[in-house]
Amino acid sequence: MGLFDGLFGPPKPGKFAGMLAEALHSAGDTREVDYEPDEFRLVFFENGSPAGVTNLANMYSQFCAAERSERDGYMKTIVRAALSHFKVLPDDFEDASHDIQPKLWTRASFEKIRLRQMIDGGQNPNMPAQLIGEHLLAGPVYDLPESIRSLSNDELEAWGVSYYEIMEVARRNLEETDLAFASVGESLYASLTGDSYDASRILLIDLIRKMEVDGDHIAMIPNRDSLLITGSDDEDGLKMMLDLADEQIQQPYSMIGTPLRLEGEEWVDWNPGASHPLYNRFRAMELKWFHAEYTDQKSLMDAINEQQHEDQFVANFSAVETESGELFSYCVWSEGVDTLLPKTDRIMFFREGDDVVADAAWDDVAAIVGNVIEPTEDYPSRFCVNTFPNDRQLNEICQG
Repeated sequence: MGLFDGLFGPPKPGKFAGMLAEALHSAGDTREVDYEPDEFRLVFFENGSPAGVTNLANMYSQFCAAERSERDGYMKTIVRAALSHFKVLPDDFEDASHDIQPKLWTRASFEKIRLRQMIDGGQNPNMPAQLIGEHLLAGPVYDLPESIRSLSNDELEAWGVSYYEIMEVARRNLEETDLAFASVGESLYASLTGDSYDASRILLIDLIRKMEVDGDHIAMIPNRDSLLITGSDDEDGLKMMLDLADEQIQQPYSMIGTPLRLEGEEWVDWNPGASHPLYNRFRAMELKWFHAEYTDQKSLMDAINEQQHEDQFVANFSAVETESGELFSYCVWSEGVDTLLPKTDRIMFFREGDDVVADAAWDDVAAIVGNVIEPTEDYPSRFCVNTFPNDRQLNEICQG
């Protein structure tokens, strides 16, 4: 780093955390605050009890990306957003209804909150949400001028509205906002409005169905501020989609690295099939995304096991490309070790002194010893194993 980078560049992460904590205090936040550098977050307490968490990664990325002259303004925006939970909602739903919007979250983000609360002793999120495909959740939020406030099931109950009723209002409000769908060539549509609801526009089924595509409507949501639409039979469109998604998923507020297909009124996960020219690119993005999610999950589970003195190994999700170009994921099942396995394409069996003694596809393994592979309720999927296959079963697995 040069001298002028140190003087005029963005602050170090710890300095940024201190700046935000000080700004919150100046704005009237009386909670005690601790900075946890390993987690890069601020943890708040009231009377010694947990009172909230602010994760800093996305905020810091945007702060650093902003022009120097814009950073003070962005810091004020962060503070207003962080204090939005103190705002009182209208008592009457009719008064609030015009400011209700639909929002997408990754399913993994909810799971990370749940695991983190197991460590910190806080409460799990009580937010109304429904699955979109296997990896996204949609729910209502209250759109304040300075921030987006999540709503709880208790608040919906107080208003006397159901999830489906409030989501219908939210979708209608989103339809009435300004749209900025751009055509990229003749093959790709991109929602780039920049109002924090671009990803949510995947819920506007009637609008998307009007978009002319070759084949079925395929969508990717690489981050909060991007929705990409093309056709399942449009190779050029799919390639452009991948190019943009690969870049945008690296930006703040990233979402998912897997495509979805519109099936009737629902979005379902989509795979182009191994014979498709772009299969390996889609597969590589999917594996990279799953690897990141499983790595985060393992870190939290390891912390829980350490805190609770549990002797359970949380196995890694790994991926490899063979010399022939085949991409697959794998995990290791070791003899004599209680293990939580991630869901992978293949399982490698390890015995101390013998290294890998068997290697087979997950489904082939499950057909032989599926009775000892117990699914958990975790997401991404985990399976508990505490009984290693015997020699006869290992031979069967190898021959399979």
